[in-house]
Formats: sequence, structure tokens, C-alpha cells
Amino acid sequence: MKKVLSIILICVLMIPTVVFAQEEVDCVAELGKYSVIKGDPDGNMRLSDNLSRGEAVTLLVRAYGFTPETSIAAPANEFADMENHWACNAAMIAKNLRIIDGAKGDVFTPDDSINSEEFVKMIICLLGYKELAERRGGNPVGYLMSASQIGVTKGVSIVTGQSITREEAVKLLYNSLDIPLMVQTSFGEDSVEFGLLNGKDGKELRTLRTMLEEK
Repeated sequence: MKKVLSIILICVLMIPTVVFAQEEVDCVAELGKYSVIKGDPDGNMRLSDNLSRGEAVTLLVRAYGFTPETSIAAPANEFADMENHWACNAAMIAKNLRIIDGAKGDVFTPDDSINSEEFVKMIICLLGYKELAERRGGNPVGYLMSASQIGVTKGVSIVTGQSITREEAVKLLYNSLDIPLMVQTSFGEDSVEFGLLNGKDGKELRTLRTMLEEK
């Protein structure tokens, strides 16, 4: 029997967009409080610089409550071009978390700039909304639509194909802090179900912020 993907989206379509006065929020300070974002060796944030792929996975791994040095089971040279690279372990953690894809021997190009829709896709995967985004058309439309609906892209202009700056990445991550995570709730052979950890109907509240505060 063909496997049917069944996603429980109770209240998903009714999730209120995250609303805040962007100009009144110090996103850098808020993420810095949790050690998600850090400056260069001289303490400079370089917010106007383009974000590299290696920096992207490092930010997302930290946002999930890990450190780039967290021990993992995957081999350090999973990506052919990552051996001895400073972001190697973060990339492996991101792969284990299904934030990024890749098979042994693939290249990751960690020093290349990452574009806006690629970073948004990573955030959607981090939050657990990948299946929802895929059902909505996949990359990039399904991911951008899902990101807009749940508030990830609030106040940030996303231009597909354009490199994302560190400042824009920080704003997207700030927007994501209080969005309920979506997790798989059923592992049946014929159906796979997902639900929101939104603190309602007996469910726990689980967000990036709650995970960071548990550290």
C-alpha cells in the first residue's frame, strides 16, 4: 500500500503571525543573550556582510541549543569539502537535525554566501515544518509561503537568489524564537502525522526559546 502522508495541522492555519515593532527590538542583543550570535575575534558583528553557508549552519545549530563543538556520531568528513573546516561539525549536526541534506561525498561549499530562500528553508526545517512546506510546493515557494504564514519572515524582505546579510539572518532567527515547533507524532506504515507543540490541549510548549532557556 502506498504510504500516505497525513499531517495534523490543528490550528496551524490559524497560527497568528508573530507581531512586534521591529525597530524597538534589539535582535542582536536578544540572540546574543543565548549565545546564538557572536562577533568575530575582534568582537565585530559585521551585520552588513553576507552570511556564508558555514556561518548559517553554525547559527542554526546554536539556535537549537547545541554548540558547534557538540559531539556527534556522523563522520567529520561527511562532506567532501569540509574536512578540517571550522564549520565542519556544525554542518554534521545540521545534517543530523535534517536542517540540510547531503550524502557522503557531497560538497557543502561552506565559504560561499547563502541566499535568502536557502536560509529560510533551513529555518523551516529547523522548526519542523518541512513536510508542510513540501506539501505546499517545496522549494522555494512552499518554504517561503510557510515562513510567511508562521511569522519567520516578518519585517524582512526576501528576494530569491539574493545573498542574505548577517543582519537579515539575525532578524529571521529572532522572528523564529517563539514559533511552536512541529514534531512527528505518528510513525505508522501507512501514515505519518505531525502536531504542534503549542502548549494547548495538553501539549507542551516547545520553541527555540524554551530550548535555549533549558541550557
